[in-house]
Amino acid sequence: MGRIPHLKAHDLIVAKETAVNPSVQALENLYFLLRGSLSTLQTHGATPDQLDQLRTQIVIARTNYWTSVNKIFHEDDPQVRNLTSQLNAAQISLDATIKHLNDVAKVLDAITKAVDIGSQLVEKAISL
Repeated sequence: MGRIPHLKAHDLIVAKETAVNPSVQALENLYFLLRGSLSTLQTHGATPDQLDQLRTQIVIARTNYWTSVNKIFHEDDPQVRNLTSQLNAAQISLDATIKHLNDVAKVLDAITKAVDIGSQLVEKAISL
């Protein structure tokens, strides 16, 4: 009794796993985009210092993402919505910049800006 006959436990687990809020999703997307860009920048002649800068930003993005997993975002907060929108826009721009890579320094500047937005977003979260 009390169970919904047409739903199985597996269906509930899958539904729970796919219900990610937009802020956490944006932070996750940024982390994976940056992780994937390392080889692209290496291929396009990034210097060892530039690669170290990228690795530092990847670590910050990963920390932001993992921190956000254990936080609650008030998605109705205008600042959270604004930062999430900024982060999504920065990722779209960054993805295009990486794909049409001409200047590694410009890409690193764009990466730093996107990671900074992610850090600001994480600061708006509250602990569970």
